[in-house]
Amino acid sequence: MKTILITGARGGIGLDAAKRLLDNGHIVYATVHLESDVAPLKETLSAYGERAIIEKLDILEEHDREKVNQWDIDVLINNAAIGDSGPLADIPAERVRNVIETNVVATLQITQVVLKQMKQKQQGRVIFISSLAGMMPTPFLSPYSLTKHALESITGSLRGELHSYGIDVVSVNPGGYNTGFNKKNIEKKYQWLDKTSMSTAELKRMKFEESVIYRFEMKSTNSIAKKIVKAVEANRPARRYIAPWWQGLGVFFIRLFN
Repeated sequence: MKTILITGARGGIGLDAAKRLLDNGHIVYATVHLESDVAPLKETLSAYGERAIIEKLDILEEHDREKVNQWDIDVLINNAAIGDSGPLADIPAERVRNVIETNVVATLQITQVVLKQMKQKQQGRVIFISSLAGMMPTPFLSPYSLTKHALESITGSLRGELHSYGIDVVSVNPGGYNTGFNKKNIEKKYQWLDKTSMSTAELKRMKFEESVIYRFEMKSTNSIAKKIVKAVEANRPARRYIAPWWQGLGVFFIRLFN
C-alpha cells in the first residue's frame, strides 16, 4: 500500500486514476483546485472511507503547497494543468504566461516540496502527466503543448539528478481523451482571436486541426488510467508510458518528418 498525492483530481483522467488506485488498496490524497470542488469529490469517493482524503490544493498558492509538508507521500502524480490555444503569432503573451505558470512553474514548485521528504527517506516516485502534444509540433495548440515540452525536459533532468536518492521520475503521455479538457482549451482562443486578421487558408487549417483532435479523441479514459496505475505500482517503472498506443505510434511517425 502506498500513499499517493494526485493534483487535479476533480474529474477526467485524474479522477479515474484516483478511483483505480483506491480500488487497489492505496491511500490517495485526491486534490482539487477550488474549495467548492471538495464536497462533491468527497461524495464521489465516499465509498473508499478514510483512504480517500480530499483536499483543496491550488498549486499556484504557496500556502496550499505547504500543506503537503504534513502528509507523508510515497508517490506524487502531477496531473493539474490548464491550457489555451490559437496562433502563437497573435496570442497575448500574458495568456501564455498563465499556462506556463501553472503547468511548469507551479508544478515544479509542488514537486520540490514533495521531493524534500522523498530525499530524506531516500525513496519515492514522481509522475508527470505530460501529453503526446508535448512530443510533436501542435499548430494552434502550442500555448498548451509548449508547457508539456517543458515537462519532458524537467522529467528527464530530475530523473538523472535524483537517481542516487532512489527516487523514480516517470512521464505519462496521454493522447486525446474526451474529458472536455481539449474542447475547453480549443474554445479559449475565441475569447481573444480576431478572425478577420487571419487568412482564409490559415482559418481553414486551424479548423482542420481542431477537427482532427475531436475525431481521434478516446471516449473512455481506461487506457491511460491503467498506465498511471502501472507507473505507480511497478517495481521498476519505465521511463515513459503512452496511451492509446496507436496515437503514440502516430506521433513517432510525425516526429520522423519534422
